[in-house]
Formats: sequence, C-alpha cells, structure tokens
Amino acid sequence: MRTVLVAAFCAAMGLGATGIAWAAEAPPPPAAAPPAAPPPASADATAPALVAAAPASNPYAGLPKVVAKAVKELEAACRAEEGTPKWNPKTVFDVVNVSPDGRPDYLIDTHAMECDGGITPWIGSDGFRHILFISTGPGRWTRAFDRGARGFDVIAPKGGGRPQVIVFSHSAYCTRPNPERFMRCTQIYEWRRGKLRKVSEEWFEG
Repeated sequence: MRTVLVAAFCAAMGLGATGIAWAAEAPPPPAAAPPAAPPPASADATAPALVAAAPASNPYAGLPKVVAKAVKELEAACRAEEGTPKWNPKTVFDVVNVSPDGRPDYLIDTHAMECDGGITPWIGSDGFRHILFISTGPGRWTRAFDRGARGFDVIAPKGGGRPQVIVFSHSAYCTRPNPERFMRCTQIYEWRRGKLRKVSEEWFEG
C-alpha cells in the first residue's frame, strides 16, 4: 500500500520510476545527535589539591660529604638529649672564602640551629659551636676549626691579602697571660701552609 502511495506521489510530481526507487530505498534520516555534554566546571581555587606530593629531595644535596656529615652529627647530638632538631639544612651553613685556591669553604654556625624539647648540646659558656671546613684540593675539605666561640667572622682585607678568621674566644682558649682576668680575647687566624694558624691574639676588655 505504501509503495502505491509513493508511486502516486511521484507521478503527481513528475519524478518517474527513478524517484520511486529512491523514495522506496532511501534510509530514514539519522536521528539527531544528542546534545554535547557541558564542559567541566573550572577547579575551585579553594578546593584541596588532589595531586600527590612529590617526594622530599635530599636537603644535603650538593654539599660536600664531610659538611653534610657534620650537620647530621649535630642532629644526632640533639636527639641524644631527647630533643627534636629544628633548622633548615640548606641555610645552616655559609659558603666562605678562607683558602686561596678559589674553591668554596664552608662554615657551620649553630646560631641557626634549635634543639626543641631537649638540652641544646652546641651552646655553652664558651659560646656557640662553629665548624669551619677549608678546601685542600678538588673534592677535599678539612675540618680546620671546631669549637665554641663568642663570635666568629671571615673578613677579606682591603687591598688584597689573605682572608682572616676573626674569633672572639672564651678565656679558656686564650693563650697569652691574662692581665686583668678578662673573660675573652680576640684571635685572628689565617690559612697558611695547609693549616689554619693563629697570627695574633689580644685580650678583649669590653
């Protein structure tokens, strides 16, 4: 019945047999495509991040092994006193220039360290502990200074010359006769012939 109706329609429109075949065999028009899904909402800046945190890097990376070992020894000393080390391993040392070889020397100044909850093992009546590592060649450093000091500084003299290590020392470390029972002296050291040598010492009256 449908074919007859289609033939009649085509005859009325002047399509002929070809139009009949096309009309009879043409597939139904495709269904309309479903509407596209809406784009995902932008992430809320206040929402917690779901990305896994990267593993912590080695805080001692790039430090000479002897310097990193000294910092770890201080950490162990704190834990032995039932304390918790609190400091940034990246800022607990200073790069200084003492030897003339152009390579970096390293100073650990324990002023930057805390031992939370325990007795701080690197501070006493002689001051804070200072550890100085001096370069002795490619990839080599020696522990040239390691004791308490009331003050410690490395100064490059104006006009050139050897860098000087200025140490304000407790009287127990001063070797000259104590004229007035002073409590500290100023000692000056220089790196000479592969050793940190004291070149002067004066009692500090202030």
